[in-house]
Amino acid sequence: MAGTTILSINEEIKTLEQVEEKILSINCSSTIKHVSEQVLEALSEQEKQLLSLWRRSDDFPGEIQNFTLPNEIQIRYLVRETFIETSRRKVNMFDEEGKLLPKSQRTITDSIQTVFFEIGDRIYVILNSTNLISINKSKKLFGDKLKETAAGEIEITEYMIDPDLFYWLFFKHEKDNGILEPRFEVSDIAGFVGNIADENHTIKGNSVDTPSLLVTKAFVSKFHPFRSLHVVLKYQNYTLDFILNDRSECYINPGCSIPNIRIDKQIAASIIIYGFIIPRLYEIFSEDEVWKRDTTKQDFTKNMGLEVIKEIADFHGISAEEIKALIKSEDAKEA
Repeated sequence: MAGTTILSINEEIKTLEQVEEKILSINCSSTIKHVSEQVLEALSEQEKQLLSLWRRSDDFPGEIQNFTLPNEIQIRYLVRETFIETSRRKVNMFDEEGKLLPKSQRTITDSIQTVFFEIGDRIYVILNSTNLISINKSKKLFGDKLKETAAGEIEITEYMIDPDLFYWLFFKHEKDNGILEPRFEVSDIAGFVGNIADENHTIKGNSVDTPSLLVTKAFVSKFHPFRSLHVVLKYQNYTLDFILNDRSECYINPGCSIPNIRIDKQIAASIIIYGFIIPRLYEIFSEDEVWKRDTTKQDFTKNMGLEVIKEIADFHGISAEEIKALIKSEDAKEA
């Protein structure tokens, strides 16, 4: 399952033409370290320089392309690849006799497929990677055009996932037959990852039991924070099967169904998810008056807790009398 990361470009860049002019023109080089001046002088420029640059992909058009979202709105996108050379550690740069190895043997090369796309007058970037080391290496190719926090961390305010969104999706799946709006539904919740935490412990939970999602219900019943959710969403005749986490990383299942597709499915699915699905989910989520009621989430999580108790009781043949006796015993201890 391929993973993607979303980045945000500064507001000063509003079109893909400006991306071509002010970002894709960036390239840089650095001289290898840990080598004497004498050795450096004997090397060709190609052998002693480490390059960072943008390049066109052999598999995709290099020109700006149009793409139609499921709501019939057209957006534009542009595909490039990062190409980053970095040195291996000093101990891996030399042979047993202390001679500098050829560049191909002492250099690490990273390349990330990158999709720039427009929404309104904003530009976003989808990196076909969730590897933080590779992503950080690639950031230099954006110059000062990436939207970042003061600490140098990637800022994606528009795509920061509210933990309540995961609860809401599960609520819609369980209580409204998955219906979000006409022809848009949560077809399946296939599992989740989350943390149960108190002052002493943090325990990772992982549910992949699609039929009952017992672990998921247990998490929901105690308001434990979700880290990610694996959902299958259907919009009209589109089916998007993906995992979304709280860092807005997306892991896209190749089983996605996209009608009349004429481009790479991974690119199409990622543009649809980031360009339409997530923004639309947030619109419906923020407008859901039922969910906004103070009692809705409380009642829902309580019911999930009751379902968990019943399911476990049924499995082990535990009677209601035994449960009542246990509660009375615990109450007596606390008294």
